Amino acid sequence: MRIFLPVYNTCTMTELNRLESQPIGDILVEREPAVERFTNIGVNVVVIILAIVALLPLLFDSRFWALPAWQIGLTLLVWVVYLVNGTGGMMLHERYLHLRIAPYLYFGIQIGLVAALMLLSRTTSGSFWILILPIAAQSISRSWRFTAVVSLILLGLLWIIYFPDQPWLETVVDLLSISAALVFTLIFTSIAVRENNARSEVQRLAVDLQQANHRLAEYAAQVEELAIMQERNRVAREIHDNLGHYLTVVNVQIEAAKTIMTQNPDKAQDALNKAQNLTQEGLTAVRHSVGALRESPLENQTLAEALDKLAEDARENGLIVSLQIEGEPTEQDPKVALTLYRAVQEGFTNVRKHARASRVDILLHYDLKQTVLTMQDNGTGADLNNKSAASFGLVGIKERVQLLNGRMQIHTAPQQGFQLSITLPN
Repeated sequence: MRIFLPVYNTCTMTELNRLESQPIGDILVEREPAVERFTNIGVNVVVIILAIVALLPLLFDSRFWALPAWQIGLTLLVWVVYLVNGTGGMMLHERYLHLRIAPYLYFGIQIGLVAALMLLSRTTSGSFWILILPIAAQSISRSWRFTAVVSLILLGLLWIIYFPDQPWLETVVDLLSISAALVFTLIFTSIAVRENNARSEVQRLAVDLQQANHRLAEYAAQVEELAIMQERNRVAREIHDNLGHYLTVVNVQIEAAKTIMTQNPDKAQDALNKAQNLTQEGLTAVRHSVGALRESPLENQTLAEALDKLAEDARENGLIVSLQIEGEPTEQDPKVALTLYRAVQEGFTNVRKHARASRVDILLHYDLKQTVLTMQDNGTGADLNNKSAASFGLVGIKERVQLLNGRMQIHTAPQQGFQLSITLPN
């Protein structure tokens, strides 16, 4: 029996590309599951067209109508079952892919139906062998090994049913011709599936991008809240460092004036004048802090000059202050100098409030990699295990240091003085 290869219209597979022009908004609304890649309208249309192409020659063959009525009816019935199973059955099979038996059941039924159709129409001019093409194409939904096994089984059926008594040379030629059509179908289907999968991946990435943008918007809101909270903490630290320092010094001057008011009115008046001047400076500093903290005490002077001024103010209040600077400062982040200044300022504030110290030693050491500040007094010290002894100012200084990737250490104990050490990278 000589078999001629029909030319069939493969352009119906372009239905796989129907999502290409789909608006991105629609993509973001709904996405077809990947397991239905072989059950869309385009694939079903291909199965239906090939089934009709295979049946039409048989309907115009008088030898077919000369067959017994039961054989004619059985052939048409099997053809209908093949068509239904090749479309709806494939959809059902892919919904139950988690069952190991699902693919074997579906492809086993389809192969059996094709074998039955070829046997029933063997004496006619039917082209039911064409029906092996969609079966082989659908087998790509599994693996290439599975596809190879299915294709060999289908070619074996053709050999057994159509070429049992045909010469070997003609059989090889016919099988090679059919194999070429089979390979072309597999390659074409594989390309179409990959293109469809790539488009599905683009859709998935579009959905992921929309979700990422949504999460990014949420994160931006959280970052904004965090920035506001950090700014509040920064303003609180600045106000405490400035206002706390000035009010402490003012309080010391007023107390000194009250003590010597009767014995030495001139010196008491001088202390009150200093207190008044410090009050004005404190008000100015508060205005700067409330005005978004745009100005820094180091804008018009170096850190060494600013520390020397703090030390001089402390000496005027009766403290013995030793300020020692080692090394030469390198080009630094202004935040580093400001943090060190605030640390010394807070240290003097704590000395006046709590330490009852008579001496304070300050060492500022510069090297190429880091800057180390050490401030130590000989006062009453503190118990670090006592949480109530914690200073808000020290907490603020620690926050400043951590923001600059530095470290702060405190060494103290009751009646053993207080030492503050800060190390900041350059």
